[in-house]
Amino acid sequence: MADVLIPASADFLSASEAAVAAEGLDQVLAVRPDLESGLKQTLHSAKDRNPTNFVGELQTKDPDGFAELAEVVAGAYFMNAMVRAGIGYHGQVPRPIESRPDYLDEGLLQSVIDRGPIYRRTPRTKQHP
Repeated sequence: MADVLIPASADFLSASEAAVAAEGLDQVLAVRPDLESGLKQTLHSAKDRNPTNFVGELQTKDPDGFAELAEVVAGAYFMNAMVRAGIGYHGQVPRPIESRPDYLDEGLLQSVIDRGPIYRRTPRTKQHP
């Protein structure tokens, strides 16, 4: 069923080539154990069925089950290091902060800068004269 959702292409692996049903599934369920029971039910319903037909039927008759299957398959697929390398995603990396703040771009604050510093006195209270 995973290959129905993510088939191979000239540039990308299929879901089975990315080991979605093997270690990928284990990785996803390790962080999302709440998906396990629904996934088991879906897999049990798919037993001895044509994957393409079953996924199409699941999409129309059980959109929640389809969404859960698609989430698990996509999650497992993109956890694969070869897939991430293929799309050019190397993970989250630190990037230096730009020296010029972005809020100065496009003149967004120019009227405030031109006006200069202003303030209003706060009213005095009986406790703090």
